[in-house]
Amino acid sequence: MIRSRGKRSLILYLVATIFFVAVSFYLPSGSETSFAKDKTLTLKTCKNLAIRNSSKYESAEDQVEAKKAKYESSVKSLKLKKKNLTTFRWSPLLNLKFPEKLTLDQDSEFEFKPISLQYDIDVAKHNINDVKLTEYQEVNNLYVEIVTLQKMISFNELRVETLEDGVKRNTAKLKLGQANQADVDTMTAKLKSVNNTIASDRRTLEADLKKMTKKVGMDVTTGYIFEDPYIDTRLNRDMLEPLIEYTLDRDETYYEACIEETRARVQLQTNFDLMKKHYGGDTNMIASYVNMAISGQEVNKKGFKADYKKFLEKVDSYWTGKKKICWFIKIPRLWLKGSIDGTRYVEDDPNVLYQDVLDYVSAYKDKEAAEDDVRQAVTDSFNNYVSVKNSYAQYQTDVKDAKENLDKSSLLNKTGKLSFSEYDAEMNTYEELQKSLIDTMKLYTNTLHALDRTTCGGVSAILDGNDADLQTAKPGESYIEEQTAEGAYYYIKQIIQKTEFEVNIYIPEDFDVEVTDYELWVDNIQIGSKTPKDGKIRHLALTLDDIEQVKIRLYNGDEFIDDCEIDPQSVSGPLNVVTGYDIKTVELEEYGTYEATINEGTGLVDITISPTLDDIQFFVVKNEEGIALGSGEPASIQNGLKHLQLVAFDLDKLTIELMNEDKEVIYNARFDTANQKVVKAITQ
Repeated sequence: MIRSRGKRSLILYLVATIFFVAVSFYLPSGSETSFAKDKTLTLKTCKNLAIRNSSKYESAEDQVEAKKAKYESSVKSLKLKKKNLTTFRWSPLLNLKFPEKLTLDQDSEFEFKPISLQYDIDVAKHNINDVKLTEYQEVNNLYVEIVTLQKMISFNELRVETLEDGVKRNTAKLKLGQANQADVDTMTAKLKSVNNTIASDRRTLEADLKKMTKKVGMDVTTGYIFEDPYIDTRLNRDMLEPLIEYTLDRDETYYEACIEETRARVQLQTNFDLMKKHYGGDTNMIASYVNMAISGQEVNKKGFKADYKKFLEKVDSYWTGKKKICWFIKIPRLWLKGSIDGTRYVEDDPNVLYQDVLDYVSAYKDKEAAEDDVRQAVTDSFNNYVSVKNSYAQYQTDVKDAKENLDKSSLLNKTGKLSFSEYDAEMNTYEELQKSLIDTMKLYTNTLHALDRTTCGGVSAILDGNDADLQTAKPGESYIEEQTAEGAYYYIKQIIQKTEFEVNIYIPEDFDVEVTDYELWVDNIQIGSKTPKDGKIRHLALTLDDIEQVKIRLYNGDEFIDDCEIDPQSVSGPLNVVTGYDIKTVELEEYGTYEATINEGTGLVDITISPTLDDIQFFVVKNEEGIALGSGEPASIQNGLKHLQLVAFDLDKLTIELMNEDKEVIYNARFDTANQKVVKAITQ
């Protein structure tokens, strides 16, 4: 019977061996190692997979497209609505409708709503990064939890081996009278407790692996090794202020508060400009309150309310009393009051400007409060990190000391100079400290991840070396789209929270020309100072009018290298460093001149054209994609075109459709920024 079983076992072993060899032979190259070891799943891979698999991230991207669609739809609708109101209409039933004069509410809607919807798009775009950071933090914490559980299970499995060996040895000694029952019972109870802890940790680990599987969109419950995610870094106190500034440039709540403040300011400025245009000098009665609000000063609400009431009475005073039309006939002046005269212009909401001022003051305070909250949150998170860091360092010292004491106690126990209970106490102390050290490593890493989330990736920027806003400038910052080829690049980051922008450059080590410094020039005016190539230039975005050219001037020490013109509306682009120029002279057919000015209060650019030909009465400005700027409605020569502006227009890339009084296109033109003229478009 024994021989029969031995033969069957030998046959099964041979069959299994042949099967394994056969399978290995037909597996593709590299697959044979999968039997021997698992694949390593890095934290970075998990985060990237989680983003691809995230419904929240996809929803955030969809929101951007939805906002863009709403913008396009609303602009078209507003265009049709304005046309419907301002043109003659009739129907076969002789229902005649004559052109209407627009009220403030209608004027404001046509000018402000497209800008407001554009702000909604900006918020939706900014929210994508916030969703990404939230996903990253969830994956970070889950990954650390998995690795910590694996370490605790391994640690406790070693304890089980030690305890089982101890129970076995002491049970044998107990029969010889060389040990006592109490020690055996203590070790047995501890063995049971540790086994229970392992079982509990394994259940938790299984649940966490299932969570990670759901997060990354693939099964990671088996076949993968999770790398050590613990971070052992030291952030100095002098990094706190740069981290705060970094966060203010990226925090979603603060960004939305800044958008609302900007939106309220543009709304206020738009309505005030419309009322000033309609009422003329009468608006001087309330202008000081508007200017105080826009400049961030406190507004006397009672005084403003009283003066605003006087203003409304003033604009209606021209239609009080009677008007003599001949020597014996007088009629009430009210009969001569037009559809938008006096308070009829603001009859939908007579106190609209008063409310706009209060709304802006409130939005401005909310922005300041949001900034204070960010500063406090980063400071608290940083202080918590420092506290946990000190605790982690103390545990490292305590574990080292406990290990030395345990080694000494082990020698004393073996020589009979220390009882088992005393040695067991030392061992318990050491094991508890080891467990606490692992827990503190987890807490320390999670605290760093929490600080990273609070600072919107500021800690990661430091650890990865991609900290353009933390005194270093390298490619790879979150606002960089991509580097498509080796060479010199510029990077621009708009900071709407502070109405600022940042510029930095990247020069590869093997670049053909040695570059040490650079300067930023706008219309031959230097912005900031000469800056090392690994530094950044930060400046207010809305301080210059008639922006025509933006360029980066490169230096090798004091030696001038080249001026590289850049597109200020792009977040990145190549620096085309040239060694020569091919200058060509082209005769330009001129249609007139233009001016482009920026309102520093609203951030709107105002483009006006002065034609040399009488038949030019209207114009439309389009971008490279052929999309009309603004509402899309042809702008008159008298009023010009207003459009949202954050940094500057690259006017060279815009096209102009010049129209006659019937709004028919008669000339296709472009901006000649070198001579500030409107000239014939170049046909390909």
